[in-house]
Amino acid sequence: MATGLGERLIAAGLITEGQLDLAQREQRRRGGALSAILVDLALVSGEQLARFMAEEAGTRVVDLTKVGPDPSLLELVPLDLCRKLRALPVGRVNGTLTVAMADPLDVLAVDLLTAVTRCHIEAVVTTDQDVLTYLDRLQKEGGTIQESIDQIIAEDVVGSRLVTKEEVDLAAASQDEAPVIRLVNQIIVRAVNIGASDIHFEPEEKMMRIRVRIDGVLYPDVLVPKSLQSPVTTRMKILGDMDVAETRLPQDGRATVYVGRKQINLRISALPTCYGENVVVRILNSSAQLLSIGGLGMTPENEAQLRAAIERPYGVVIVTGPTGSGKSTTLYAILREVSGTDVSTFTLEDPIEYRMPGVRQTQIKDEIGLTFSAGLRTLLRQDPDIILVGETRDAETAQLMVRAALTGHLVFTTLHTNDAPGTIPRLIDMGVEPFLLPESLIGVLAQRLVRRLCDRCKEPVPEPTAVFSRLDVEPPAGPVPALRRAVGCPACKENRVSGPGGDLRADAAGRAVP
Repeated sequence: MATGLGERLIAAGLITEGQLDLAQREQRRRGGALSAILVDLALVSGEQLARFMAEEAGTRVVDLTKVGPDPSLLELVPLDLCRKLRALPVGRVNGTLTVAMADPLDVLAVDLLTAVTRCHIEAVVTTDQDVLTYLDRLQKEGGTIQESIDQIIAEDVVGSRLVTKEEVDLAAASQDEAPVIRLVNQIIVRAVNIGASDIHFEPEEKMMRIRVRIDGVLYPDVLVPKSLQSPVTTRMKILGDMDVAETRLPQDGRATVYVGRKQINLRISALPTCYGENVVVRILNSSAQLLSIGGLGMTPENEAQLRAAIERPYGVVIVTGPTGSGKSTTLYAILREVSGTDVSTFTLEDPIEYRMPGVRQTQIKDEIGLTFSAGLRTLLRQDPDIILVGETRDAETAQLMVRAALTGHLVFTTLHTNDAPGTIPRLIDMGVEPFLLPESLIGVLAQRLVRRLCDRCKEPVPEPTAVFSRLDVEPPAGPVPALRRAVGCPACKENRVSGPGGDLRADAAGRAVP
């Protein structure tokens, strides 16, 4: 007898029987697919469900924001049918049409697509949300992707009206919107779609330069004429609910926008310079896929030590490193492992970067007195088991954190130090009694980001021995390890060098790094 999706998800440990019962009641109340209900109720993420479906079907998961479906393929499958089947053609090789689907095991949908397209169907997996986002954008734009930024810049936008701050769908901006609004929207949408973490609007003497940060490196994006500098800056300040008339003082703001169906939080900072206000936007994609501890790229030894630390019933685990080194990503990966229905998990964050089901997340607001220390003091009365403190900034927070660990709570936090050993004198300097540290501090993880080769264009190095010789590095014992190098492609913006040594990528044991 065939087993339903809910039972299979329970067997895989992704949901519980109680959660399935709740989802089924909601499905009976409002209709729709069980998978969509589970995602809507945040009982399982769309990415988790996609990976589960791909494993069951023996296929792969695709990210539509990176694949970039060819709109011409939609001539084979009408938009209405794509929406009904939650499917989108993404590629064709000879007589085989690759279709991204939420449910690759939907035999009726595959048969219908075969009949309509007269092609052999290769089903790959994506999320419902990604399919609908792409279809919404196509329908809004009449089947075209997006007007180019160059086309918008070519319009006369000086003096264009500027609307007030609102939560808007950037990807679905109407052609009736002011050109400067469309220009800013397209810059943000493109940055989100290529996985940028920051956008820099940099005024210069005769232009405004826009750069985006991807994997820790800034790349040029577009040059904006000087005449558009003020409208673009004003638009960003309106989105961030900042004072547009104040151009002499630094300002900070926040905005919530939508790129299709994905909610994106923006942190906006404006700083006066000699050529105008420099605006930097931090992109916080709350719907982005969270990594697991195994996906962080740690060595097996470090991963084993970290897992041993987080399995302790109480104590403090501290992650240190410079800004942008992935501390928050590591903490969220840890929370994915330790949180569950049998424990009470709370976070204090500034800002909340990712939404996590089953975790009570609190946004710090210093302006109204909701600081990390005030929040932590209140949180201890909420009967928590696991606490994440986004950053230990002051002595009171450090002391409360240690007190929480000593009273049976598991606490995770970040601290700004240069290395792991520097954490202990830093805590003592913040007022933590030295004799309390052995009982409360489980471990400290200091981390940095290491750049990797582009998966799309890397290729084997023909003579690895010559590389070791050129770098004056002694190769490991045994067979010469296979090395790879990046040759450059559009996906990596022709960036051929991945870090020190350039084309040298092998681990300590001499294994080739994939």
